Amino acid sequence: MDIVKRNFFRLLRSGAFDSNELIEPMSVFKWQKLYQFSVMHDVVAIAYKGIENCKLQFFLHMTDKQWQEWQKAAEEDRAKSHELSDEEDEFLRSDHLTNPVLNHKLQNILDDENSNTTTRQLLLSIVSVVRHILNEGLPIRQILMLGIYIQSQSKDIDFTTLRKWLESLRLMPMARLACEILIQYFGFHAEDLPFVDSKPDKNIERIAQELLDFTNTRSRDWYFSQDEDSIFVHNSNTSAMFSHVRRSARYFHYYPSEGLTNFFASFVHSLSHIEE
Repeated sequence: MDIVKRNFFRLLRSGAFDSNELIEPMSVFKWQKLYQFSVMHDVVAIAYKGIENCKLQFFLHMTDKQWQEWQKAAEEDRAKSHELSDEEDEFLRSDHLTNPVLNHKLQNILDDENSNTTTRQLLLSIVSVVRHILNEGLPIRQILMLGIYIQSQSKDIDFTTLRKWLESLRLMPMARLACEILIQYFGFHAEDLPFVDSKPDKNIERIAQELLDFTNTRSRDWYFSQDEDSIFVHNSNTSAMFSHVRRSARYFHYYPSEGLTNFFASFVHSLSHIEE
């Protein structure tokens, strides 16, 4: 992982969890790359809070213009309402799975008013992370929100019931992947995440890097469209489409029962962008 991404994760850990981090020295150009990375992943306010926590460090040097740019973007980010259920794309909503059998089970869980509300919300957060991994790469903001929620609500979460739900929905491998990212990149420990088995994935760094790279070609980049003055349908980004195919195949073993239906549902959803 290059220095920009290492500092990126340090700032996120500091901004989200108030951890003490030492920033590596970077050029003005690399600080600009880090800013762009933060914008792309929709975590500007969190990263900026990390910068404020580390601003007295000797190696944290930015131009006045960069400070102003960060501050303005962070204020705009904080002004927005970010709810886990409010997705930019309806297809990615966290209360829905594309596999009809699993989705039926999910709806039964969500409709059970006798179950723990805090635990149900955590399940929705995990489903949100899973939907993004399958379709858009590493959802850094969603994983941060997942970690913040677990940290702040752990006393009220029924981890035993959550584990049963994850097993029923066949979500355990994907939940374990998300938790491994929390451990490796955001300072969590296995005991903080008792709803998954502690089975470290030796390939987690490679997987995280692949998912980070995949986020640069989001699933909506391969939507089909049709020009107003043409009867022909074309794909907006052919390379992104094939990347999505490869990604679906590579992570199929983490969630096979949802992975296959999710890919075809993504394909059908992309057709909705064609003019009637």
